[in-house]
Amino acid sequence: MIHLTRNDFANALQLLASVEAQAGNVNSFARAVVLELGDYVASELTTLSVCDLFTGHCQLVGLPGVRLGTDTIAMPLFSDQHSLVSVVLNRRRLDFSERDRERLELVRPHLAFLYCHARQGVATPSGDSAPPSPVPAPAVNPPGLTAREGEVMRWLARGKTDAEIAALLSISPRTVQKHLEHIYVKLGVETRTAAVMRSTASLAIKNSG
Repeated sequence: MIHLTRNDFANALQLLASVEAQAGNVNSFARAVVLELGDYVASELTTLSVCDLFTGHCQLVGLPGVRLGTDTIAMPLFSDQHSLVSVVLNRRRLDFSERDRERLELVRPHLAFLYCHARQGVATPSGDSAPPSPVPAPAVNPPGLTAREGEVMRWLARGKTDAEIAALLSISPRTVQKHLEHIYVKLGVETRTAAVMRSTASLAIKNSG
């Protein structure tokens, strides 16, 4: 059952825009996520946990030590053969509701997208600086976009750069940029992440209505 409202989607867009503006590297991404999620889904402690799958050791990136609450929820953002990265939220008094979980799932794929971009070129605690694997993203083709703009959006949602989208669609990077400019105007957004989020939100509202 979907418990989300239009305000939830609007708040999610604001959260992602704030995180995107601060996600220059993993540490700044972690601080931004902790700050913004504290207002989005109330928790007494929010951390970004990087766990080594071989040793079981977990490190908190740019954050203080863990103080577990009575109810904990983990939101995975990234995994490969070496590590698992999750945002972990803790509460001491009130359990997380189904609506809380739906709100987190709404932003999870987009935070995963931003984490992978923050991680590129920055060594992780395990010393692995290899590019992250692609993040699964929902299909996005909101009303009002042309067929070609829909194709650009689908690749954009999978974290592709302008040059990669151009190669995949056999067009020039400048043409991709023009398509993105038109998409931003039609969706009323200014950033790549907000475009993907707005597309996902419009489809979710349509499907729930």
